[in-house]
Amino acid sequence: MKNRRGFTQVELLAAITIMALCEYLISSDIEGYDCSNPMVKGAKPDGLIINRKDINMGSIAYDSSNPFLITALPLASGATAYNIVQGGKTPYTGTQQEMVEGTYVNTFTNTLQFVILTQDSATAKQIQALMNGEFVAILQNNNGSYQVYGLEGGLHASAMVRELYNDDTLAGWLVTMTEENASKGNLFVDSTLYETLKPA
Repeated sequence: MKNRRGFTQVELLAAITIMALCEYLISSDIEGYDCSNPMVKGAKPDGLIINRKDINMGSIAYDSSNPFLITALPLASGATAYNIVQGGKTPYTGTQQEMVEGTYVNTFTNTLQFVILTQDSATAKQIQALMNGEFVAILQNNNGSYQVYGLEGGLHASAMVRELYNDDTLAGWLVTMTEENASKGNLFVDSTLYETLKPA
């Protein structure tokens, strides 16, 4: 039987259980502008991309006082992160985060967008892997923070377009990768961990 709002008793109990298990409380002031660490739009050209299956998920560690700061991101033996480099004045244009309202719990959809400005047999191998694989990326925001995309659900290719006469991509590939249903919209590493992950 459904109540006046159209929910069954089971659905209501599920929502109440989730509410009871998790408390969502702010713990500091919300400021419109931080003079000591101002927001700067955009990201640096250099980032990292990792095959998600190469991450030892069970050994990931977080800061004891901040569950959004990753302190350890161990990779499998022999595995490595790879560089991802974008040119132009606005690298990673199209990269965004969006909250998605759910019936009981809200989640985030994280989108990473980049271009591959080559087209040859070596590129074809990478395109094939990107098309079917699952990835984690780390970008350095222009304010100096290192943001992680895809750790929870993995980044999956949601669009890959090569337009022969496109002036922006110069006939290269525009790749869009998406992570859906992420419970944490913002995950970060510090500069030390980022430098440790960078390939030699």
